[in-house]
Amino acid sequence: MGVLDGRRVLLTGISRGVGLETARLFLREGAEVVGVARDPERLDRARRELDPEGRRLSVVAADLTDRETPGKVLAAVAARFSALDVLFNNAGVQIDGDTQGIGEGSEAVLDQAMAANLLAPYRFCRTFLPLLLLGKEPRVVNVSSGAGNFESMSMLGIPTYRLSKWALNGFTMLLATELAGKVAVNAFDPGWVKTDLGGPRAPGTPVDSAKGALALVTLPFDQTGKFWKDGAQIPF
Repeated sequence: MGVLDGRRVLLTGISRGVGLETARLFLREGAEVVGVARDPERLDRARRELDPEGRRLSVVAADLTDRETPGKVLAAVAARFSALDVLFNNAGVQIDGDTQGIGEGSEAVLDQAMAANLLAPYRFCRTFLPLLLLGKEPRVVNVSSGAGNFESMSMLGIPTYRLSKWALNGFTMLLATELAGKVAVNAFDPGWVKTDLGGPRAPGTPVDSAKGALALVTLPFDQTGKFWKDGAQIPF
């Protein structure tokens, strides 16, 4: 018996890194998962690795920044589940390169960062709210970053990433207040880990992040509107 037995989960960014290891752990703990990622080949490799017989995992290849994607994914989720228990908005980008200040970066990079890190989770939350309201102690997890907390707004480096994650934190707080008592909504910092985004110098691993993700989705239902890392609350 797993702690997520029978829980119905939608997880974005499932094909690599934190998303892949989170899916692996959630499946091990008994969840049923619909996973989304952009790259069809990488997504299919993840599917065959995680659940080759397709018993508890199905996948959808889609670009999360496309306005039509939430509806496409909704059709796939509704075909499998009558309700949704966890929406885990994991996918995100960090595309600043060596840019230090927000004033020196390009508007195109800011547009891309906001599209992936804020608008995609925003649209998924709006699209899947009706299914979440039918779920068992339904939860939304928005994967943020310590690089996007209030203190980090006075730091240089990765400026559009910081700003987009700070905006995501604000959205998380607003939605948590709106849905209090109906859906638990929290932000999650997976830590600095060795992924395509985190780079090879990162001290942690995606397996560590997955353990933190599991700790968050198994918290008491009344824990909402907060920021979490490794099972502990951290400041916005």
